[in-house]
Amino acid sequence: MEPEHTQSGGTDQPQEASIGTQGHSGTFDIEKELDELHRSTDWQRGIARKVVIRYPDFQITLRAMKANTRIPEHHNPGRICVQTVRGHIRMNADGRLFDLPQGKALVLDQAVTHDVEAVEESAFLLTAALPASCQH
Repeated sequence: MEPEHTQSGGTDQPQEASIGTQGHSGTFDIEKELDELHRSTDWQRGIARKVVIRYPDFQITLRAMKANTRIPEHHNPGRICVQTVRGHIRMNADGRLFDLPQGKALVLDQAVTHDVEAVEESAFLLTAALPASCQH
C-alpha cells in the first residue's frame, strides 16, 4: 500500500515502516529517524522519506529535503497533514501558496493536488488518513 500518488511516476519508494500494523500504539524518535534518512542514498539525491507509522487507514511519513529541492505536483487520496519539523517549506495547493516554516502545519482535504518546495534544508511529517476505498 502506498497512499501517496505522484504524477511524475518517479521511483521514490519509502523505506520500511518502523512501527505499525503490529499493535495498538507506538512511538518514534524524529531526530533518530532523520539521522537515518541523512545517511541514506536517497538523501544524496536531495529528497528522502521513511514511513515511520503504517496502519491500513493511517500513515505517517518523515520526509527530508535539501535546500531548493522540489516534490512535483501530486495528490494523496486521503486527507493529509503536513507539519514542518525542521527548516522551511512552501506548498502550492488549492490555488494558494502556503508558507510553512518550522512548527507550522497545513491540513489538506482528500485528493487536493499540491507540490512541496524546500526553501532551506528541511524535514516534515506527512500524516495521511486513507479513505475506506484505498484500504487493503
